[in-house]
Amino acid sequence: MFHTPRRSTTTTSSARSYSACRRTPPRSPARFLRRFRDHHRRAPLLGFFEQCLIPFGSEQGPSGNDDLVFHPILEPPDRVPPRCFSLGRALAGAGRAIELLACRHGRVAFLDTSRMSGFAVLVCDPVTGGHVRLPPVQPEFANVFVFNGTVLCADGGEQGHGHGACHSSPFKVVAVSRSTNDCCPMACVYSSETGMWGDIICHDRPCRSVDFIEPGTLIAHALYCKISTGSQEEEDVMAEPDGLLEFDLDRHSSTVIKRPPINHTDYRRIIKTVHGGVGLAALSCRTSQLQVWHRNANCHNVATWVLFKTVDLHDIFGLQEHERWPRERRHDVMGYDEDDGVIFICVDSSLFMLQLDSMQFTRHYERMETRYLNTYHPFRSFYFY
Repeated sequence: MFHTPRRSTTTTSSARSYSACRRTPPRSPARFLRRFRDHHRRAPLLGFFEQCLIPFGSEQGPSGNDDLVFHPILEPPDRVPPRCFSLGRALAGAGRAIELLACRHGRVAFLDTSRMSGFAVLVCDPVTGGHVRLPPVQPEFANVFVFNGTVLCADGGEQGHGHGACHSSPFKVVAVSRSTNDCCPMACVYSSETGMWGDIICHDRPCRSVDFIEPGTLIAHALYCKISTGSQEEEDVMAEPDGLLEFDLDRHSSTVIKRPPINHTDYRRIIKTVHGGVGLAALSCRTSQLQVWHRNANCHNVATWVLFKTVDLHDIFGLQEHERWPRERRHDVMGYDEDDGVIFICVDSSLFMLQLDSMQFTRHYERMETRYLNTYHPFRSFYFY
């Protein structure tokens, strides 16, 4: 049984219209793609990339590229076969030392950790197969242990621009980490137009760690990622995240925000609210309850956290008794699509895509590998084949 989120209806119909048109190839694919993009405005969600990060109960580490998988989510005839996306050339030579950093605006960013001198960033376009290896990040990033960030189109503010078909448009890469000198969170932005990394932007207060498992969430012109606050000389990557780092791409400034007063929750994801602000979704394994928090400004223009809703996922998903929690590693928040406000929740062998505003969902039956700590990166693009 499938419950399709309202917001995904446009995405599905867009993909279906595109699929129908591609059976009769237009005289000018580029012109057709441009007109189709201008009409639908937003690229469809084709699927998500998954990478296994940490093995549980095994001394063997993830096998690099072999653990990077694309999962299509559309039904035939709109379904895009995974083999259509070419990442092999971009990742050749990196071997087992590849980490998926982020997917956004039709591009995918990777970290190549095979070099002793530090991280190298690769940016790929799975549709065209194009890829580029960026120059080394600023020296302050040379010895960092964890890394967060994203890739995004640099034409986001252009009138009439639609993301997902901007294969030749300039792009930016944001790198976020913790300084090894003063323990403060820091960020740096690469521009494909200049081919250079910009200056380091540092916050003035130290932190214990910057979250490296969950990709950052882009809201308006700011990137948000989770951090663990407090001063500590030794980096503690397992410290409980208790704050959010806001990096403003326009002002080139950073702000630390305390998380809402939530307890007894196991998985938290930074989300974009229905009004375009920052929020947080928190899932409790013990109660199966999902809390949705919004950060709103009061009458004095002071921002505070407000509990927007609390829902029981047992009731929403209509789970049978044998499917219910608790049971070890039967559930997890795997990813988040900020364009449609959809959160990815894995329950046993099923993946649920839950639209946080309407609380409608789609259930995908597929055996999910639970030996690894996985992260899902939603991928949107206009694709012609």
